[in-house]
Amino acid sequence: MRDFLANYLTGLGSTLAILGLVYVAVWWLFHRWVARRKVQLSRRAGWTQIREEIWHGAVAALGSSALVVSLFWLRDHGWLKLEAETGVHGLWYEAVTIVALVLVADAWFYWLHRWMHHPRVYRYVHALHHKSLDVNPFTSNSFHVIEAVGLTLFIVPVLMLMPVSAFALGVVQAMGLFNNVKSHLGYEFYPRFFRHAPFRWLITATNHSLHHTQYNGNYGLYFRFWDWLCGTELKATDRLFDDIHARKGRETVVVDNAQYRPLLIDRLERETADVVSVYFRPEDPQFHRYKAGQHLTVRVKVGGRTHMRCFSLSSAPGVDDFLRITVKLNGPVSHYFYYDARSGDTVQALYPTGDFALDPSADHHVMIAGGSGVTPFLSMIRTRLAQNEDARITLLYASHPADRVLFADALDQLAARHRNFTWTPFISGQARIGRENLAPYRDATFYVCGPEGLKATVTRHLDALGVSRARVETEHCAEGYVPLFGALANRERTDRPKQTDVESPTAKRAA
Repeated sequence: MRDFLANYLTGLGSTLAILGLVYVAVWWLFHRWVARRKVQLSRRAGWTQIREEIWHGAVAALGSSALVVSLFWLRDHGWLKLEAETGVHGLWYEAVTIVALVLVADAWFYWLHRWMHHPRVYRYVHALHHKSLDVNPFTSNSFHVIEAVGLTLFIVPVLMLMPVSAFALGVVQAMGLFNNVKSHLGYEFYPRFFRHAPFRWLITATNHSLHHTQYNGNYGLYFRFWDWLCGTELKATDRLFDDIHARKGRETVVVDNAQYRPLLIDRLERETADVVSVYFRPEDPQFHRYKAGQHLTVRVKVGGRTHMRCFSLSSAPGVDDFLRITVKLNGPVSHYFYYDARSGDTVQALYPTGDFALDPSADHHVMIAGGSGVTPFLSMIRTRLAQNEDARITLLYASHPADRVLFADALDQLAARHRNFTWTPFISGQARIGRENLAPYRDATFYVCGPEGLKATVTRHLDALGVSRARVETEHCAEGYVPLFGALANRERTDRPKQTDVESPTAKRAA
């Protein structure tokens, strides 16, 4: 126990000291001089986020320290080949060992990290790390304890197979700390020539910051090899890197989104048996400065527990004088809006954000939606047609039975008014979106939003048709963090039977 406590306190103290110094230097003392290097132009990392990150890092360090003590115990009992002396097998062996450990760590991280993004796993473990959208040095230490141990477990079979000196292990650990802090710095300090080989194969701060905002892609640790081989590299990576280096001037942060702000619920409207639209009328004008396709992050308290969720905006910027999210029953937050929220209630929210947006240079927009994935498309369609009523837009919409097709009336009205807008419903059990439905539009720009199965199928079809990934925008949404025990506690609430014949929440309030 004494060894465990000593390792824990020493490791946690030294890590927090390093992270604190880096944060103070980059985010506080010199932030005005390096502002144009900030990856995200919305500041979202405030003290509330950092306080949570420090706490999560302290808990995660318990698991890491337990693993370190276990490694020494296994070594002392002859299970592991961890050597105290350096150079026993020659300096070349030490160098090769370090390179091998880095390559193994990179491969292990990629595949475990990608697995942790599986919807059935993500919400209970890795979503805790992704609560930090605007990354900063403290984010690099903020992990679920299971993840903190899992990411390091690769060292056990390595030490069983080959001798490794404490020096080599220490070098790799120091490289890992530097790489982790660099990736979560929130500022891009790598020079412009890192866009070219061989440097372009290194993970940059831009690369990993995009992973936190776009979610499904850029899974690598040290190198971009695995993302490139497996087709999981986010296409905006190089473009954003170039944009950062093209910026001029000092201050480029356009909005401070580090704190939640109140949003008043104006009214609620049931769209289908399990979907409700929530209308907000914000007093802060910054809430209206959003792009079609972006989402709203809301924070509500349900059953004594605070939940954060992101919902795509179905309202159209510059067209509507309200904000609207359209919510399908799924978890605690959606149940709150569907069953309990009332006109006049207040929730907390961040300013709208997100990278899912129309390509203004495209001649033909083809949107492929599944279920409630049509929500951002309604915003995009209405916004684009308001800008250019002759814009060419095609919507292919996979949905459940006809009585549950979201926004059918609104889409019909838009199609009647605009000759270049068409939409086709594909009702489950009757028709599916196949390759033959996409083939006529192979020269268009595609946008995909919906269930993972739909996105994977559409991606395969587009690849088979020879459509470049550069012309495919995909929206990836993920549920917020759900504690394992909290999930069980909330099950009774989230499994409440759906009511198909109840009056609207606004009618209840009026009564």
